[in-house]
Amino acid sequence: MADRLFAAYTRRIGALFGVVGLLVLAGCGGGSGAPNNPYEPEPPVIPPPSVLPTAITVYPGTPATLTITGGAPPFRAFSTDATALPVSANVAGDTVVLVANPVTESTKVQVTVQDARGLTSTPVEVDVKPAPLLPSLITITGNPGAECQSTDNTVCSGGTGTARVRVTGAGGVGLKGRQVRFDTVQGNFQLVSTNPAQPLVTTFTTTTDANGDAVVILSVPADTPTQSGILRATDVTTGQQITGSFLIQQMTVDGAVLSVLPLGTTTITGPDTATCSTGVTVTYFIFGGTPPYRVNTNFPQAIAIGGAPVTKSGGAFTATTNGTCFENLTFVITDATGRTIPSGSYPLITNEPGERAPTPPVTPLVVTPGAIAKTNCVPANTFQFLGTGGVAPYSAVATSSTSPTTPVLSPQTGLAAGQAVNVSGLTSPSTTTITLFDSASPRQSGSVTIDCSGTVPPPPPSALVVTPPSYNYGGGTCVGQMSSFKVTGGTPPYTAFVTSGQTAAIINPTNIAAAGGSFVVSGLTNTVATTNVTVMDSGSPILQQVVSVSCPALAGLTVQPASYTYSANPTPPAPTCAAAVSNFVIQGGTPPYMIAFSVPGTTGTINPALVTASGGGFSVTNLANTPKVNQITITDSNTSQAATSVVQITCNP
Repeated sequence: MADRLFAAYTRRIGALFGVVGLLVLAGCGGGSGAPNNPYEPEPPVIPPPSVLPTAITVYPGTPATLTITGGAPPFRAFSTDATALPVSANVAGDTVVLVANPVTESTKVQVTVQDARGLTSTPVEVDVKPAPLLPSLITITGNPGAECQSTDNTVCSGGTGTARVRVTGAGGVGLKGRQVRFDTVQGNFQLVSTNPAQPLVTTFTTTTDANGDAVVILSVPADTPTQSGILRATDVTTGQQITGSFLIQQMTVDGAVLSVLPLGTTTITGPDTATCSTGVTVTYFIFGGTPPYRVNTNFPQAIAIGGAPVTKSGGAFTATTNGTCFENLTFVITDATGRTIPSGSYPLITNEPGERAPTPPVTPLVVTPGAIAKTNCVPANTFQFLGTGGVAPYSAVATSSTSPTTPVLSPQTGLAAGQAVNVSGLTSPSTTTITLFDSASPRQSGSVTIDCSGTVPPPPPSALVVTPPSYNYGGGTCVGQMSSFKVTGGTPPYTAFVTSGQTAAIINPTNIAAAGGSFVVSGLTNTVATTNVTVMDSGSPILQQVVSVSCPALAGLTVQPASYTYSANPTPPAPTCAAAVSNFVIQGGTPPYMIAFSVPGTTGTINPALVTASGGGFSVTNLANTPKVNQITITDSNTSQAATSVVQITCNP
């Protein structure tokens, strides 16, 4: 007994010293490298990645997802058949999106996920099956009615239509008993249900028949305006969807559809490749709807509309061209209730150049001088006259003469413009008329009368003088300049015409009646350095003098930049076509410049449309944000041969 008490006592003393020892070690920093906190927990162990679900069936066109649990991100995904089921190698977050490609038969694919430590998941078994909805469209047909005939893809207001889609399996065989849900997406129409308490619905689910066809009846309320309807079909099993669009055709109370004749596009051509028609009239007749009818067009400057508004059904309006070229000008016809001609049935007009080359303009033929007086004519006397204008070469013929001798003309044929004809062989007293013919069709003619009446001849003329002899605008510009010349001496009246340089120069007047008179040269551009003008009198022999106007030659017409391109989703962000301001600078050519859209009817604003000086600019704004290349044509003011440049703005929404 005593021994047991002593043993218990010694155990208590030993435990006390043990506790004291631990306290001493803790005060000394633990000693022997022991941790300060022997009770700190171990870090958690991250399990390998796993993916759910472990097996899945997917269809082309219908996305599916896999969810990753566990593992150390970021993750990478791998497919055993990237042709049937491609996957993105780098996984965003913990979700793998599966989008299968089209397959002709069921294809087994495994998808594996690997985490940042290189640990991989158990493969997910994916069964890629062919898409069950074939073909990829909904067939919609209007049902016949009292006023509305059955048409493809059209349902009349107040009538019904049938929508049909086929569900097929392997080998294109129709699947019976497959559930298909139809939904109205756009348009004033509903679906006919089998529930008497709710006969019209916006969503209706039916099953396919023995051929794999799912059918639903569409119902359109009466007096529905013309519009587009959109219907969606969904395979309930796979979630695959397709949509179909159709036309809701408006019907009036008495069943007469608002329409116009003639239908389609009326194409009018001009007389040549440089000109569109002017004064050509097309008549259109309107039927149905509720008169009166308003008529509008998308390009009112290009055509004149007559007879609008049209007051009765069967009435007509006219459209008359004015020389403006355009393509597919559209007429919008609206009746008294706001109904319009259905989209796709608008009448269109195109006014385009013809196929023949343009005929050069023909100037009048002028014979100078128009009369010659001479006393005591003998055959040795020689008289001169010449022709200008018209179409060379010319030919000369003595059309009448009272001279006892035959007039001699040299040369008589093959005459160039400004080439003199010598007349001799005349005797006094006599009167002779010489007629000059050009090569135009129809021909032009002019004549000169030689009077050998024996009257006292006039005194010889003084020398022909034109002052100043020249103008030189080399340091400036010829555009807008009025160069004035004074004519003295010789025998009036005088004739002035361009012999070289800018043949389109304007001379006013071309006939100067008296000595001391003047004429002005204008209309020059900075494209040809020197333009020569010949002045001739009415004497015999003919006196002439050449004066000139020198102009600087500008560089060719250029516009910078040549193009802009805008996108609705750019990187980095940038304006779209609807918000962009596209600036251009014009240089060279002959100012002022005219700016216009190359295709009539283009939506947008050009400011300004007339640039007055080289180095000036313009901007284009408010373009439609639709896929299109908008072209803008810049034309200078060169009257002899206008220069053009085309820039473009590409919209990629």
